[in-house]
Amino acid sequence: MKKLLSILIFSLLHLGNAASSNEEIIKVFYSGFSFSNTYESNPSYSKYTSNLTKEKNNETGIDIISSTLLESIKNFQFTKIDLDTENLLDFTKYPDNAIVMSIVLQHEEFAQEYNSASKVYSGFYDAYFEIFFYDFSDKNLIAAIPFDFEISMLSKNKLSKKQIIKRIKNFYIEDKPFDDLNKKINKFKIKRKYDRRIGITSISIMDRAFEEMPPDSRNNQSIIKNLIAQTFSKRLSLHHNVAIVPYSEGQSIGRTMKMRFVQTDKIYSLNLADPDYHIHIDLKGFKKVLARSSDIEDLFLYGSFINLTIFQPDLNKIYFNESLRGVTNIKIPKDQVEVNDWRKYYYNLEILFNDFSKNIIKQDRKWMKEATKKKIKKDLKNLNTVLEKVK
Repeated sequence: MKKLLSILIFSLLHLGNAASSNEEIIKVFYSGFSFSNTYESNPSYSKYTSNLTKEKNNETGIDIISSTLLESIKNFQFTKIDLDTENLLDFTKYPDNAIVMSIVLQHEEFAQEYNSASKVYSGFYDAYFEIFFYDFSDKNLIAAIPFDFEISMLSKNKLSKKQIIKRIKNFYIEDKPFDDLNKKINKFKIKRKYDRRIGITSISIMDRAFEEMPPDSRNNQSIIKNLIAQTFSKRLSLHHNVAIVPYSEGQSIGRTMKMRFVQTDKIYSLNLADPDYHIHIDLKGFKKVLARSSDIEDLFLYGSFINLTIFQPDLNKIYFNESLRGVTNIKIPKDQVEVNDWRKYYYNLEILFNDFSKNIIKQDRKWMKEATKKKIKKDLKNLNTVLEKVK
């Protein structure tokens, strides 16, 4: 009996090792750092980093952002791809049907407010990226993995653009924010072709929501919509290890996306696949309520309200269609004059997206009760099945 059991265990181990060894390691060519916008939109989407890319690294001959990124990538240990970094500046050496990887900055923004309690300005810089994998011969996007960075800054005086750029430069060069990208990439199974895909295809913002946003938001809706889409996509991708077809309001024309490489200044158009599963986000509005007050501070409840729909259009099947709300408690000093409400609403919205993504895996009764009046446990479980199909 013991002998039979030993043979069975050996056979199972052998089969497991054989399956692992048979997993295809995909050859990928690294094409460098790029912006997912054109020259005209740089002042809106990447006004800080586009300034830094004008500064060259004397040792590498390329800009300082591309240099620190390349340095990180050359030290990576990948488990599912074989990355070639030798042809960074010569795309003509890519073979036919080469799969190419690029790190793409989609959007960045900065906000600051004065804290009267600490008597300092608090600044927040956010940068939103995608890791693109695409077929270089036909420029078809294969997969997109979203990620983002945040830098906190403190200053006794209001931060100038020059100070902001200096801090961002130090962050890229000294803090090495790209050093863990291999961990993100190793979580995904990169394939030349995916059977099914998911992506955000529509974002709408109701008029009352604009009342709590920066003054120019109504005239720059594409920026806000891209920000919301990137925030949701990153959280869904983070918790479920799925590549998501990127949303690009104002840049996608005929299901294409502009991408400009820093080292060549050449603009490419990537063809975006039409997702099998569509995500629609309707931002209905925000609400701020005073919950408690004392002599030194006020406790406010910041609320965000959305309607979220996930469906499969070819089957006319809806998997999720519910109104959700998120509420965050935030304390504000009594004598604080400047309050950046939009930053707090956005933080609350980010938490809502994160909690929703986590609850697809394991449903939390308390969160579901606070997020909606309806019963959504079954629908959340069904979404987990959908997300397994797009891996």
